Amino acid sequence: MWIIAKNEGVSKEVNVNVVLWLWSMGLSGETHEQDEPMFGCHLSDVCNHEDSHIPRFVRLCVEAIESKEENMKTDGLYRVSANLSQVQKIRLQVDQNNLSVLEQEEDAHVLCGALKLFFRELKTPLIPFDVFDAALKASAYTNQKDKIKHFKEIVKSLPTPNRHTLEFLLRHLLKVTQFHSFNRMHISNLAIVFGPTLMWSEEETSNMAFDLMMQNLVIECLLQEFDSIFK
Repeated sequence: MWIIAKNEGVSKEVNVNVVLWLWSMGLSGETHEQDEPMFGCHLSDVCNHEDSHIPRFVRLCVEAIESKEENMKTDGLYRVSANLSQVQKIRLQVDQNNLSVLEQEEDAHVLCGALKLFFRELKTPLIPFDVFDAALKASAYTNQKDKIKHFKEIVKSLPTPNRHTLEFLLRHLLKVTQFHSFNRMHISNLAIVFGPTLMWSEEETSNMAFDLMMQNLVIECLLQEFDSIFK
């Protein structure tokens, strides 16, 4: 059906069905607030939006991985690269707030790949820029008591979402190591994977290889001394 619409003295024929379709799609002149994508944002923004300390995506992804013993026993869990197109499909669905896709995914590598991608694409890393140097320095202490003391101070200084999410993730990774005889993922292997995933320098440094090695040591220490640091 067509109607005559007048705007500033100009008459136009308008198809009513088109108008209704545009209105239903939120394009009729009214603005509809859209959720921000889950990936590629600030952790604090996600948590504030959800009114939580740990993003729902992180919780549900970890729960999906841990829900089956066969997942936890998967060889090279977190180390083996997942099918990129499948990971991107997960990302697209999650950005559209369809988190049910996580429990439907049967490939553990895809779930792990999506979780790693989430942390890699944060606008600021889970272990923030302002503690990057302090964390590297703490990992270099030879005295274990000093090392634990400094890491406890660093963790305590983290923003609440970062601290809770880091603790949640590390606790999960320690569960992964409990199946190391099957998945061959020891603490040192997981540290290599998550060193550059959870922290990076705000600016390029002159010795990136050395920093990368130290980043791995940071994650290794956080895992090895988890109980002492987070108690």
